[in-house]
Amino acid sequence: MRVRIGGKYWNLRFTFLKENRGDVDAPTLRNKEIRISENLEGEEELEVVIHELLHSADWYKDEEWVERTACEISHILWRLGWRKPPTEKN
Repeated sequence: MRVRIGGKYWNLRFTFLKENRGDVDAPTLRNKEIRISENLEGEEELEVVIHELLHSADWYKDEEWVERTACEISHILWRLGWRKPPTEKN
């Protein structure tokens, strides 16, 4: 999925990640990606997506701020009832 964050375009994809729950390329790269582990579900998946989007929006924010803010936002959205719709599996 192509997304626009911080005025730049990224390819967002859910994929196998060996060591991380998510990661993001530097904003200066061409064809940059945001990668989210395909093994995540529920509130954890929401938190990781927000976490990587925050890095994309402001590459220079420190990890502690990104981690805390993603956790707080995901917790609020989860309490408000955000749920990812189920996907059909063939």
